[in-house]
Amino acid sequence: MRKNFFTIMVLIVLALCVHSARAQQKSSTPKADDAAEKALREKAYDLLETLAGQLGTMQSPENRARIGSNLAGSLWTHDETRARELFAAVQQDINVGLQVAEPEDREDVETLKVFMRLRSDTINRILKYDPELAYEFFKATALNPDLKVSDEVKMGEQAVETQLAKQVAAANPELALRLARKILSRGYSDELRKIFRQLNRKHKEQATALYKGIVEKLGEADFTQDWNAKYFAMNFVSIAPPEIDEASFNELISVFIKIATENGCHRKLAEDDPRNETCTGLAPFMTLITKFSPSRGAQFSRWKVETEYQYWQSSPSSEIEDVALDGTVEEVLALVAKYPQQEAEIRLRAFGKARYDGDFELARKIANESSEADGKQQMLAELATVEGATSLTEEALAQLQKNFAEIKQADQQVIFLASAANYLGPNDRPAAIKLLNQARQITDTMRPGRDQIGLQLGLAMLYCYHKNDRGFAIMQSLLPKLNELVEASAKLDGIERRYLRDGEWNMTGDGVVGSMLNALADNAGYFARCDFDRAVSMASQFERTEIRIMAQLKLAQGVLAGPLKPLPLGYGHRGGTIE
Repeated sequence: MRKNFFTIMVLIVLALCVHSARAQQKSSTPKADDAAEKALREKAYDLLETLAGQLGTMQSPENRARIGSNLAGSLWTHDETRARELFAAVQQDINVGLQVAEPEDREDVETLKVFMRLRSDTINRILKYDPELAYEFFKATALNPDLKVSDEVKMGEQAVETQLAKQVAAANPELALRLARKILSRGYSDELRKIFRQLNRKHKEQATALYKGIVEKLGEADFTQDWNAKYFAMNFVSIAPPEIDEASFNELISVFIKIATENGCHRKLAEDDPRNETCTGLAPFMTLITKFSPSRGAQFSRWKVETEYQYWQSSPSSEIEDVALDGTVEEVLALVAKYPQQEAEIRLRAFGKARYDGDFELARKIANESSEADGKQQMLAELATVEGATSLTEEALAQLQKNFAEIKQADQQVIFLASAANYLGPNDRPAAIKLLNQARQITDTMRPGRDQIGLQLGLAMLYCYHKNDRGFAIMQSLLPKLNELVEASAKLDGIERRYLRDGEWNMTGDGVVGSMLNALADNAGYFARCDFDRAVSMASQFERTEIRIMAQLKLAQGVLAGPLKPLPLGYGHRGGTIE
C-alpha cells in the first residue's frame, strides 16, 4: 500500500513539473567558495582528530572498533600515519570480539556476527587505500580454526575473502590471483568467473593464469559424480575466445574430451551397457566439443543434444551487470564492441553511472552517441529533469494542494508534502519551505509517538537541506525526548531486546529508537552542511558518550562526503547497523 502511494505521489509531482515547464529555467548553481569549503573541511578534520583522542573513554570493543574504523577511513588522506594506528587498534578490538566463549549460545553467535560485519566494513575501508594492508588485516583477524561455528558464519568468512579478491583485482592482480586460487582450493564458486573477468580487463597475464588453474582443477574432477564441478564447467565455458586465448580454451575442451573418452562415449555402446546412462549425462559436454571443435567432436556425434543448453551461452546481461557495478564508465562502454546487440542497455548503464557521479557532460555525450532513438530521448529527458531548475507556478501549486486534499491520513499527507519539497530542491526554496511548513503543522497535531517523531526527524533534515534553521529548532525540541527514549531502552536491555553491549549503546539499529538514531547518523550531512558548528554543539547534548561521539563523527563525515543530494524518497533509515 505504501509503495503504491509513493509511486502515485511521484507521478503527481512529475506531472506538476511538466505542466509548469514555462517556469523552469537553466540551472545556475553558484560556484563553491573554495576558501569556505576548505575551512569547513579543516573543521571536520579537527573534529575527527579530537574524537580519535576520545576513543579510549569507551568500554565496548564493538564501539571502539566501529568508531575507530570510521575515523581511520576518514582520516587516511589527511593523516595516513594516524589512520594506520587507528586501524591497528581496530584490529585488536575485533579480535577480542571474535573470541566467543560459547559458539552455540544465541547471544554469542549474534556478537560474532556483529564483529564479522565490523571486520568486513573495515577491510573495505582499507581497500580504498592499501590492498596489501587490507589483506594483512584479513589474515590477522581470521577466525580461530579450532572454533566450532555455524555454516552461516563460515560462508560469511569466505564471502569476505571473495569480496577482497574482486576488489583488489584492478590494483593488485597478484594478490587477487592468490586469493582466487585459495577460493578455488575450497571448490567451485561462480565468483571465480567474476574475478577472472575483473582481472581480464587490465591484467591478462593473471587472468589467464587463473583460467588455466580452473581448467587444471576441472581436469581432476569426475563429472559423473561431482555435480558442482559439472555445472560449474557448463557455465565456465561461456568464457570463450576472444575473451580467452584459443590455446587456453582448447585445454578446457580437451578436459571434456578426456572425460567423455574415459567413460567410453567415443565408442558405439551396446544397448545394455551401463555407460549409456553416464554418456547421456555427459551429452552437453560432447555437444560443446562438437560446437567448438567439430573435427574432434565427430566421434561423439551420436550424443549430441539438439536443444541449446543455456549453461554455455554467454550472458551479456550478467557481464554488463558485473562491469556496471564494479567498473568505470569507460569499461562499461567498452562492452558495446563486444555486445553490439546490447548497445542500448550498455549505454543506459553507463549513462546512469556518469549521472550518479555528477558528470553531466559525459552523461550527455553518452546519450547523444546512442544509435537507439527512444533510448537517446529517454536519457536526455532524464538529464534535463536532473539539471533543470524546477519551480511551481501558482496554478501548479493549486493542483498539488488539490491532490493533497484527497489524502486522508496525516502521516501520508506529511510524506506527500515533504517529498514534493524534496523534489523541488534548492531551485525553488520558497515553495519548498512553504510545503515543509504545512507538513510541520500537521505533525504538530499528530498523536505523540513513533510516527510523529520519525516524521519530525525527516522534516528537520529537509529544512536543513534547504538551509533553513527550523531544522535545528525541531532537533532542539526532539533531543530531550531522544535521550529519554535511549535511557528507557537501556533499562529494558535484555528484556525486549539487546540495546547495550559492555554497558554501552551498541549502534546496531535494533528497535525503534535504534532505527531513529541510525537515520540521523546516515543523514548527518544535512545538518553539518547547514551549520556545522551548531550541529556539533547540538550533538554534544546526547547524554551517552558513545552516541555523542558517533553523532559528531557522522557530522564530520557528512562534510567530507561533499555536496548534498536530495534525500531519498521517504527519507527513512534503511535499517541495520551503522557502518
